[in-house]
Amino acid sequence: MNSLRTVPIEGYFIMTNDGLLFEVKGNIHPRNKIIAYLRYIQDDEGDRHLESGVKFRKVYNLIDRNEILRTKYQQYLWFDEKRGREFQAVPIDRISFVLKPADGLRQLLDMGSHVTDLQKASCSLAELLVNQADLDWSNIGITGSQLVGLSSQKSDIDLVVYGSKSARKIHGLLKAKLNSLREIEQYHGNRLKRHVKFRWEKHEQWMKALQMIESQKVFQGLFRSYDFFIRTVKLPEEMDYNYEDLVIRDEGTQKVSCVVVDDSDSIFTPCIYTVQSDEMTELQNLISFRGRFTEHVFAGEAVEARGRLEVVTNSNTNESFTQLVLGEDPFDYLMPIKDIH
Repeated sequence: MNSLRTVPIEGYFIMTNDGLLFEVKGNIHPRNKIIAYLRYIQDDEGDRHLESGVKFRKVYNLIDRNEILRTKYQQYLWFDEKRGREFQAVPIDRISFVLKPADGLRQLLDMGSHVTDLQKASCSLAELLVNQADLDWSNIGITGSQLVGLSSQKSDIDLVVYGSKSARKIHGLLKAKLNSLREIEQYHGNRLKRHVKFRWEKHEQWMKALQMIESQKVFQGLFRSYDFFIRTVKLPEEMDYNYEDLVIRDEGTQKVSCVVVDDSDSIFTPCIYTVQSDEMTELQNLISFRGRFTEHVFAGEAVEARGRLEVVTNSNTNESFTQLVLGEDPFDYLMPIKDIH
């Protein structure tokens, strides 16, 4: 495949010529390749299988993903000179086919009664959100294990919503009416405790504070007893720069205190918090490609964060700013200062 009619973005999956399944990350990409991370590999001992019978296993942590590629598939490791670091990326000519979330959801809807309980619940949740928020069906889809056909009854409902307008409609609906929407529950009780322990296992010292934070998030919860997570993604045409425009210098791991001044883009993946810091005056943003940092803190809050510091320069405008990238290390965090001191 030498060209793509639609460039894959966050939520899409890619099957490579080698039979590897990658999850696409971000909404802008370099020329001739897609930033995407290994998620499933074929394995005769795997616990997931396609309808064809081909078995796969899920690869969870980044270290394992990198090790598999470094050992057997080095063509999917790419050192970006402009960013000074290595990424997992799929060259366009290595793509066998692309799995699009909106198409995946449409296929589930078309199956009628020939669906599992999980698939039925996924369709019902999507229908509820589309009807209540007045969304276009083309702007919502299914992602994760259901999109690639490797789900089990223990799988979650992973939905993705595309475009700023649709994202804000969904978020506004859930903030205003979550408690009155049929069959949707926020995390609470033991389910909340398990969720927080899984998501923030390296930060046991803040478990009570994190339970409060996670219990208030509206893009996650339970629907008919299934865990669900909604990811919202800006479209590439909504971005004011291209991938090649940015030159990034890595400044290493840092811890910083700051005040959130704008949280309006905290609902997206990637999520962005605009901040001001007395101790690091050049810091402009906290940014994360990990869903656990969405809806996490709010404008006006004094926070402390740990992540990887980078200086970003736009080669078109020659403007530079500093941002802290959260979530690449399991020890990264973002916490209201009132909860940690």
